[in-house]
Amino acid sequence: MLKQTAYLNALDRTAQCPSSRSGAYETRAAEEADAAILSVIERDAFPSQWPPTRFIKEISRRRALYIVASRGYRESELPPGQSIQHGGPEVGIWDRISSGLRQLLLIDERKGTSYPKDYIGGFVGVWFIADEAHIVSIGVRESVKRAGIGELLMLSAFQQAREHGCKELTLEVRASNDAAQSLYRKYGFQNVGLRKKYYIDNAEDAIIMTTPPISSVEYAVTLDSLARNHAERWGHLPASIA
Repeated sequence: MLKQTAYLNALDRTAQCPSSRSGAYETRAAEEADAAILSVIERDAFPSQWPPTRFIKEISRRRALYIVASRGYRESELPPGQSIQHGGPEVGIWDRISSGLRQLLLIDERKGTSYPKDYIGGFVGVWFIADEAHIVSIGVRESVKRAGIGELLMLSAFQQAREHGCKELTLEVRASNDAAQSLYRKYGFQNVGLRKKYYIDNAEDAIIMTTPPISSVEYAVTLDSLARNHAERWGHLPASIA
């Protein structure tokens, strides 16, 4: 019973945290309207990455899910023609700017809308392959790093892996990215292999990391503790995503 409920109980406690109601980040499924901003965040987080991710395609991919960490806009973050008190952006200069941005980022101009409905601080992409959840990428804006967003996205990936019946999570990480490897080890990932010259931009090796079985009682207890500690510190809320 513990292995079925421990982590979800931690998420329930997160929802009850007072700070989760006052500007903290929450998670939701990415939408086509988010694609341009996700491309900007990717370039901010991984300036040397090539080729860029085509988020319009990825968001609609079968057996995949992109999750964003978002919160309400602050007045200084709104585009011209939009205000917190009113609905979506007005037709005008921002639509022309965002159109040019989508063209610059190789995003299909015919799909999506011009601006996300909330402020996005980061994203995680997960592919579900048989009984494995593969974390494709986690990207966080440079301006909001060290605010618990990376861990919020990691917790959301674990939640979705469980809901999809996956036994483990796996990912690749640059051999030089010590900070990311430290985060992944905190969540139980272990080195299981190496992909030589995996990254196109500089031919850097990728370390393959995988979790132990996430449905085990031992792992559920560990994840429950991590989720509880994160909620108490940050108040961020991994939401259930349909």
